[in-house]
Formats: sequence, C-alpha cells, structure tokens
Amino acid sequence: MQDRTDPHARELAFDIARQDSSTGFSPEEAVAEIGDVLDSIGDTCPECPPEAD
Repeated sequence: MQDRTDPHARELAFDIARQDSSTGFSPEEAVAEIGDVLDSIGDTCPECPPEAD
C-alpha cells in the first residue's frame, strides 16, 4: 500500500501545539496529547475481536 499522507503534517501539529496550546494546557501537555492521539491512529482493527484485559 502506498502512503499518500503529508509527511510534514505530524511535525506541523506539534509546532501548532507548542505555539498555540489551548487554554488550561501548557505547551508540553498539548504536545503530549497530540502525540498520544497521533500514536493511537491505526491501532484498532474493526474486524478484530476486542482484547480481553
């Protein structure tokens, strides 16, 4: 499969989080949240049964 995503989008998201974090979040917290969300993309498989904890 060919990856057709923007290779710079991830770094742009982190730059925006550092420069313009939401009210109530420090830039470090905003960057951490963006990282958590971006790292979780693609972790789930709709056809896979849920894992038992």
